[in-house]
Amino acid sequence: MRFKLTSVIALALLAALTGCGKHDSANNLSGEGGAASEPLRVGIIPFDKVDALQEGFKPFSDYLGNQSGRPGGKVFVTPSYVGILQALQSDQIDCAYLNPLSYVIAVQEFRDTAQHPIPLAMPYFHGSLTYKGIVYVRADSAIKTLADLKGKTFAFGDQSSTSGYLYPAGMLKAAGIDPEKDIKAVNISGNKGVLAVYNQQADAGATYETGLEGAFTDKVTKRTDQAKVAEFRVIATTDAIPNGMFVARADLDKPTLDKLTKALANINTDPQGKAALKSIPQGGWDKMVPADDHIFDSVREKATLLKLNLKSLDTKK
Repeated sequence: MRFKLTSVIALALLAALTGCGKHDSANNLSGEGGAASEPLRVGIIPFDKVDALQEGFKPFSDYLGNQSGRPGGKVFVTPSYVGILQALQSDQIDCAYLNPLSYVIAVQEFRDTAQHPIPLAMPYFHGSLTYKGIVYVRADSAIKTLADLKGKTFAFGDQSSTSGYLYPAGMLKAAGIDPEKDIKAVNISGNKGVLAVYNQQADAGATYETGLEGAFTDKVTKRTDQAKVAEFRVIATTDAIPNGMFVARADLDKPTLDKLTKALANINTDPQGKAALKSIPQGGWDKMVPADDHIFDSVREKATLLKLNLKSLDTKK
């Protein structure tokens, strides 16, 4: 049920980051040439289709790149959520938007490394600093509660997804359902889990609270097929989950890091910054607010409960 970062995925990661050489250390950087003159490399977790993320985050990366003295910002979407952490650790990207679980794991695993993440800012999305996950079934399903899921097929999101795995798996465990043994679990990233349940290839699934609508919204017209959304029923809703965190590598050269920090602090009042936030997929971000690590304590608790860390996510299938 869980993925492994095999050589195949490692190769996919390298392909996704083509053209991204390792930065020199801050001590070796000069203001001319070298890494400091390269476009800012912004990593994004794969919470949507790759092309949608690259297109939607391009104005954001351009803005941060221009403001930090690294114009021509580039957006990189890794094959998996954990791939972003691998990219940060290997200096293949300079900064990244991490989902809650990826952020918590990065802080834990990279604490004593030169690349430990520096939290810079958090996004407000749909008027809130938090969101919720849902567990859903088809409307015509006989499944009414989490307890009814025992022995059923469940479409989780990526193993490192907070709303697609961490919180719903924790809810199942609290309901007496062992997510490792009592259900037939499969990990399907993005909207494919919703489609699997819709096509009766899985009995239930988990996603973020607007994930059902997102699976049936046309990219061009922005219209949602409400008839298809109506064919689902939500049987459980998670506790509030923090949206995520925008971080930078601690070994990023100081001039870039200082300007990047300032850019995120000013982005809500700069017309170009506000426009960049609006372009982000799935409705845009309302604003960026100062980083608050403590809001992720509940994520840490659930990760501990399920014994999740970077090593377990790398090695468990």
